[in-house]
Amino acid sequence: MKPSDTQRPGPAGLARPAARGPLLPAIAVATVCLVAVGVLGTFSMRGFGRVPFSVPSWPWYFSWPSYLFWSPGLDGPAAVVALPLVLLAAAGLVWLALVSGLPRALRLAGSLAAVLVLTLAVAALADGPAAWRAPLAFVGEYPDAVDQVGPIPTFLGEFPARVSSLPDYAAVHPPGATLFYVLVDRVWPGLDAAALATVVAGCLGLLVVAGLAHDELGEAGERWAVACWALAPVTVLYVATSADAMWAPVLAGGALAADRGLRRRSWWWTVAGGVLLWLASMLTFAAVLVLPFLAVRALATWAEGVGESPGDRAWRWVLRWAGATSAVVLGLAATLWLATGYDVVATVQAVQRFWSTAPGTQQRIWWVWAVADLVAFAAILGFPLAAALVVRLRDTARERAWGSFEAATLASLVVAAAWGHTRGEVERMWQFLVPFAVVIATRQLLRWRVSLPLVAGLLLAQAVAIEALFYTRW
Repeated sequence: MKPSDTQRPGPAGLARPAARGPLLPAIAVATVCLVAVGVLGTFSMRGFGRVPFSVPSWPWYFSWPSYLFWSPGLDGPAAVVALPLVLLAAAGLVWLALVSGLPRALRLAGSLAAVLVLTLAVAALADGPAAWRAPLAFVGEYPDAVDQVGPIPTFLGEFPARVSSLPDYAAVHPPGATLFYVLVDRVWPGLDAAALATVVAGCLGLLVVAGLAHDELGEAGERWAVACWALAPVTVLYVATSADAMWAPVLAGGALAADRGLRRRSWWWTVAGGVLLWLASMLTFAAVLVLPFLAVRALATWAEGVGESPGDRAWRWVLRWAGATSAVVLGLAATLWLATGYDVVATVQAVQRFWSTAPGTQQRIWWVWAVADLVAFAAILGFPLAAALVVRLRDTARERAWGSFEAATLASLVVAAAWGHTRGEVERMWQFLVPFAVVIATRQLLRWRVSLPLVAGLLLAQAVAIEALFYTRW
């Protein structure tokens, strides 16, 4: 790595790398703390011995605060084929990250192919290719709604009235998520196609990580961040199993584009951000959780403009950017309403009525999960990344870098935890926040001047260990 690659100034004003940090002690502390919480949570769910491990873990006895169910086991024949693919894909990701001089497009294309192979191969360790479609085979998942849709414009116009009759997951999200699987089914019917489409869409999160890291860390930092995201347990285990991974790149991409529009004073990026944010709102209500990130960045831009000449004051651009972004989102929503009758307000009300009577996370105590969600997110991110993330956020607070990328990401994480809608299961629900967390962690790893193969090996080992010892459900 060239010294200049680690000295690129960032929004936090960190122009020089720090001295080599205590990487292994930091990872050891993070590992011990997070594993200890998981062990205590696992035993507490079983009443500290009142429910023996001979009783199957699924569906009740998960490893609090992580939504993991103790279920050791591998499919021997499948593992013989899948494990070499896992190692080859991981090695390819590390090689692409360490070799400089490759065209960016070729490197990203190769990384996309590698992460696709990696996620499918790790998922296959448990039950071969059948493991790919198993998550979507549950009653209430999106594919169950495919046959109920009919003409798409009619479905959109009648969506609020249809909510009560839809399968659970289709009923508690905007219609865009269901329509994704409808469109896939019309090209290639069946759960195999739905599963593979989910994985392919989820892997596109790599491009968002690359964009965020390129802006924050430069070219070398981008290469590292791409590899760390691809090998993080939260990516490896859930991109291949969770429908939430399908819309994560849209949410994160919307935040990336909108932030570029703000920081670069670009109308093109501003419009792109508005389009992606609208599309994200059609996929999941969690789209609102990127707003704290954008709010912090906007306030920081406003503050940076203090003292500028009257004709170039940043606050003018911030107001224009916010107005343009809102206009794009509201304009697209109004256009869809005029074209199909899709009513956003009626949809929110219908989903809220369904959600208020459905069994689920509302039975969990809010304040407990406000803390537990953050712990579970750090654990599944991967121990090396969790250690680096915590250290970087701590240093950000010490430096009072309140307008930095780190502070903006922390705002979204805290709001997500305090929101109350997400009480557990953040391993899949917070997929869209993973790119931001990985970029922050990568900044700290670069400051520590660590070995990427070491970090990659630790991340992959954790992902494979979880796959071998636990049932992840999604």
